[in-house]
Amino acid sequence: MSDKELTLEAQVKDLASRVMELESREAFHEYTVENLNQTIIRQQEMLDRLVRVSQQLIDKVKEMPSSEEKAWSADEEVPPHY
Repeated sequence: MSDKELTLEAQVKDLASRVMELESREAFHEYTVENLNQTIIRQQEMLDRLVRVSQQLIDKVKEMPSSEEKAWSADEEVPPHY
């Protein structure tokens, strides 16, 4: 074989190695993006639940009688040991 063929063969091997490295990196990036996407989905679900619970709490507070409507009475309070 001539030096030109060896050089061409070496270049092909080098390019094949570089392509494999790029494919490996691309696979890692896909994996990372998918993990990040799943994390964002879980966080959004958690935020949605928190918003629902917050709204329920706001609604309950609004339904509570104001201090002007009904004053607190110690007679109505249940002792902590009951």
